[in-house]
Amino acid sequence: MIHPVFSFLAEQMNGYIDRVKKDDDVVASPVVELDNIALLSEDDLSKKNNILLTLFNIGEETTMKNDPGYVLMQDELVKYENPPVNLNLSMVVTVCMNNYTHALIYLSHVITFFQGKNIFTAQNSVTQTDGLADDFKLILDLQSLSLEQVNHLWSMLGGRQHPFVCYKVRILQLERDSTRETRGVIRQVRIKKSGV
Repeated sequence: MIHPVFSFLAEQMNGYIDRVKKDDDVVASPVVELDNIALLSEDDLSKKNNILLTLFNIGEETTMKNDPGYVLMQDELVKYENPPVNLNLSMVVTVCMNNYTHALIYLSHVITFFQGKNIFTAQNSVTQTDGLADDFKLILDLQSLSLEQVNHLWSMLGGRQHPFVCYKVRILQLERDSTRETRGVIRQVRIKKSGV
């Protein structure tokens, strides 16, 4: 489910950037790509003229851990299963362009795109991406990093800093069919008295 989410976000951003970029712009479509910036050398990055989406952290949404672990079904049965895992993904959006002015313009396009639409659902987004849940809902929040955090991030990514912005993608729900047990609903409890 993580890959379809990132593919979906790249698809949505490419659609927006294709609409706002100038006709004489030298940046070819698709501009937004999925790539691990930590694995690219400076020589590889100098050949890029793209916006790169990279996952750099995964965290569990602890406020959603109150799921009871069972589902009451229509045929008077209770299905016991492990509750789904709700994730927050930290994404760095890096603009790798030789022309610094173009890089800043495209960074502005990224921020403007997510400012205008930071909640994505199946109802408000047209997509060709496979693998998304029918009822998906993604919320993107801009993450403001301190200078120390920026230093740690780019040290971890192993390169020199490029124009970038970080977003938290929440809430991605991962679940597989892991029914542990199915049984009838307990409607009444009887206590048997001994010796009476």
